[in-house]
Amino acid sequence: MKSLIAYFTVMIISFLVNGTDSRNSSGPDQDQTPLFSFGVIADVQYCDCEPSGTRFYKSSLEKLGVAFGTFEEEKVEFVVNLGDLIDREFDSFNTLTDVLKGNSIKLYNVAGNHDFSVDERQKKHVLPLLTGKTGYYSFSHGSFRFIILDGNEVSTYGPGSRQQVKEAVTMIEKLREEGEPNGMDWNGGIGSKQIEWLKDQLNNSIRENQKVFILCHFPVWPVNEHNLLNYRQIIEIMQPYDNIIAWFSGHNHAGNYGNLNMVHFYNFKGMVETPDQNSFAIVDVYPNKIWIRGSGRERSMILAY
Repeated sequence: MKSLIAYFTVMIISFLVNGTDSRNSSGPDQDQTPLFSFGVIADVQYCDCEPSGTRFYKSSLEKLGVAFGTFEEEKVEFVVNLGDLIDREFDSFNTLTDVLKGNSIKLYNVAGNHDFSVDERQKKHVLPLLTGKTGYYSFSHGSFRFIILDGNEVSTYGPGSRQQVKEAVTMIEKLREEGEPNGMDWNGGIGSKQIEWLKDQLNNSIRENQKVFILCHFPVWPVNEHNLLNYRQIIEIMQPYDNIIAWFSGHNHAGNYGNLNMVHFYNFKGMVETPDQNSFAIVDVYPNKIWIRGSGRERSMILAY
């Protein structure tokens, strides 16, 4: 019944506008003012490299500048990067820093799999640069808590221990045996210590009467080849909590959306795709809904909570 209600809720109050500019999209009544707004970017994947297929790595530099210009114009409170800021090579971070340092907007980073496509000796420097030592953290904005997860903790490519690599290999083999589509070595998982931390964060959010956004590079719903390796375990952990608004992710450049147990699972599209079409969004947070205002390839959507 809960899933049925969620389905009709989304069908009634959400709208979809492909390829529109966020500033030109119709939305909530003009007399409604959001509590706050924040910007979202995903899969910038910059590197000084030639295009490969639909990915135009060098073009992301200009696109990123346009996105932050819009964020400043719209006076967002902060920006979240959902991972894969670079495609490869540690020096790519330095180039992006030159673009970002001219902006006064606070940037919260999520680590993605491509962020670790650097020399083996440099992998240990990625998390301190982007998120801090552990790769996962949280912050509050008013009565809302943002929980940032590190979906690369258990992986074959990350900076983790041999035991974590072994655990990732075991997970991937098991997923493939079970016919799951996400048994890929470019996906990662969340370890037991981080899972306990996530539970603590969710319990604290209940005690403090906070609504929650969870941010991770990897999606967990709907079922997809890009999903977190232990996505089913994470969904089970989330199920008892009725204060989670959304799980925001990147990784799947085509974007995606699903609703499960009244939680919105929104996968933002990758900025790196196409030579000249941008993709980013501004999220307006209201007392009972969020308005995702997409720019370029990113769609626009109103989601109730």
